[in-house]
Amino acid sequence: MRWNEDCTLISLSEEPTLDELLQPTYKEVGVEVSCNKRSLTRSEYYFASQANMNPSMVLEVHDFEYDNQVYVDFEGVRYEVIKTFENGDIIELTCEVVKNGTGSN
Repeated sequence: MRWNEDCTLISLSEEPTLDELLQPTYKEVGVEVSCNKRSLTRSEYYFASQANMNPSMVLEVHDFEYDNQVYVDFEGVRYEVIKTFENGDIIELTCEVVKNGTGSN
């Protein structure tokens, strides 16, 4: 399998800090990893839409690199991880575009 794409897996800090308006904010921590982009199958899309999800794509990453991150930046777009599936030593991340989100990748 070729690992010819890169993405940034993003987690949020556990403890919030307060901004100038005293609103809690969470610090983002990103790690860049190699990945493979895979298209959604019809059944994946159908079952996700039944659960009010709008999946955009599936990214495959090595299981040792994934640590329950909640967001992914891929090709300049921010995605939310809405489902994971372990397939041997590969984790499939089903991702949905974050509305008005742009990534740093």
